[in-house]
Amino acid sequence: MNAYDIIIVGGGPGGSMAAKTAANLGLKTIFFERGRKPGEKNSSGCGLGPRLWKDFPSMMKELTPEKCPSMRAGSAARNYFVNKEGVVAGYIMNHPTESVSYEPAKSWITMNCYRSEFDPWIADFALEAGAELKTSTLITNLLKKDGKISGVVDEHNNKYEAPIVIGADGAVSMVAKQSGLRTKWALDQITVTPQYDFQASPERIDDIMGDEALAVWWSAIFPASYQVFFHDGFHQGLGNWLNKWDKNPLYYLNRVINLKYYQRLIRTLDAKPRELQSHLLPWLRYPYNTHTDGVILIGDAGGFPCPLEAEGIYPAIVTGKAAAETAAEAISADNFSKDFLSKYDILWKKTSVGEEFEAGEELYNIWKALPFSPQETMTWFVPMFMEVMGGIFDWSQPHAKRVRQIASQIKSYMPKALPFIMKYVFPLLAKIFEEDLDKMMDPQKLMSAIPKIMDLLPKKKKRRDET
Repeated sequence: MNAYDIIIVGGGPGGSMAAKTAANLGLKTIFFERGRKPGEKNSSGCGLGPRLWKDFPSMMKELTPEKCPSMRAGSAARNYFVNKEGVVAGYIMNHPTESVSYEPAKSWITMNCYRSEFDPWIADFALEAGAELKTSTLITNLLKKDGKISGVVDEHNNKYEAPIVIGADGAVSMVAKQSGLRTKWALDQITVTPQYDFQASPERIDDIMGDEALAVWWSAIFPASYQVFFHDGFHQGLGNWLNKWDKNPLYYLNRVINLKYYQRLIRTLDAKPRELQSHLLPWLRYPYNTHTDGVILIGDAGGFPCPLEAEGIYPAIVTGKAAAETAAEAISADNFSKDFLSKYDILWKKTSVGEEFEAGEELYNIWKALPFSPQETMTWFVPMFMEVMGGIFDWSQPHAKRVRQIASQIKSYMPKALPFIMKYVFPLLAKIFEEDLDKMMDPQKLMSAIPKIMDLLPKKKKRRDET
């Protein structure tokens, strides 16, 4: 029997961070990767947020283009708005704003790279700390002794023993299922995300896209689609919850690719499709059932992707560290009970991940009802937003008249916009501002006042020379 202090199932960023932390704490640690190496998976790329550099500075300063050639920092994000006719009605470019408080967040939005490079890089930290990595190994079950979890079994019936197991094995987690924490996700808790990976020359990407790191395509004809640029290529993908699809997901992804604007972008970049990818991604209002006797779940396995945009690398790394620290305490106390391992929940809730989930339900609800409900919401949101952002630059009428026309057009969207604001926007604001909300105007009074204010706008402005 192979005996360890801790076993980690999964060699992704979360599993590697758990293994690194555990080994640094003096625990005999092994982590398993079913691929031939970490990062050998269908979801090939990721965007790394500045919080990683803020929270793990000594590690992240070693992520260099020499070690990760696909790296591309981008200080700009573009938002495209596609109307119900499939026309790009407008777009907005954003850079880090003045309220951003630390570097490198002041300089760039994301650092994009391919997982085939990033995952082995972070796994090396665990190996350097003394953890053992076993690749090409599929863990198929949990060992039990006297009714308690005591290790894992691989596909060849090899057994590995440890008093505590960390599940870092992704959305379809064997550890979660075999430990009884979860049989499967509900349809409104998990998304399917297809994406195309394109090759393009670094010179064309830099010359044409400049400092853009990513783009979001907001649309009335498909769920929100994301575009991520790497050193020598880019991804175009989209996703939605399993209970939201009315057609094959590829139907909607192809609608993005076949936009006239997008085809022009492909031609300009001379981009060539390399691969079609697809993966499952949990997307929850709040993580639950994160641990039981002898088991802790992290990252996707625990439902930790961000409740707003479902970014998963940072939560996986943070929860991996918290899980290993909790495991070390459990080993020291010789207590692997569910009650003792509840220290894990206390620990991750104190992190930036926990702070994110304090408004998890409200973030989840508004995002699900906005860019991921194209036919219900985006059909009015896109044209309304474009009126607000772009109408004033129209030279078809005197500017004062255009403002009145814009106001009148916005008013026509109020029957749909006001209920949306009441149902989704104000609950989010109430959660974020909490005790400060009583200093603001009563939301009900505010919403009832908006139509009255719109009615006060004259249909025709009197000329200055009229008496």
